[in-house]
Amino acid sequence: MSEPWEDLLAMLALQPSERQTLDAISKEKRKQEWLACRALLKEMSGQTALIAYDAQRKPHLSGSAFEISMSHSGAYACVYLRRGQAVGVDIQQMKPSICKGAFYFLNDAELQWVDLEDNLQMHLIWSAKESVFKYAGDAALDLKKHITIERFSRNQNGLFEVTLQKADLIEPIQIQFDTFEDYVLTWTL
Repeated sequence: MSEPWEDLLAMLALQPSERQTLDAISKEKRKQEWLACRALLKEMSGQTALIAYDAQRKPHLSGSAFEISMSHSGAYACVYLRRGQAVGVDIQQMKPSICKGAFYFLNDAELQWVDLEDNLQMHLIWSAKESVFKYAGDAALDLKKHITIERFSRNQNGLFEVTLQKADLIEPIQIQFDTFEDYVLTWTL
């Protein structure tokens, strides 16, 4: 996201409701993030699409069979589209202080194997939980109680499994991950 928000706005033909949403955003960085996701979506699809949100704040593309998930952090924005299947994506710029909040998102099973001093591992876990949270589209989910990361090796880009537990449903979800610069990127498969 190197373009100022005004340049991103010029790339789009926003609907009046979207313009109202944009005008309500007070911070320029947040406007840039909001517009960057929409500009990226337009680049990917070849058209301006209306992003609507359900009662759980999960985004949907109006009149489309594609599911969407979006994320932004630091200098990057990402959009994930998939036809007819729920998706979740998250990008995180790594910061050295993530271990301070580890007990907010790690459950007892995860604490048995994680290395709290491993900054990359902590960011991969946090990002994967965010991706699954977006995939599930349920604002009542608790990252610690309902989403469990299965043990994985973080020394390569790859794949690991996450267990999502909603009510009586237990769903295994595959997470793909990549790292670059000082960022981690995770997405559901």
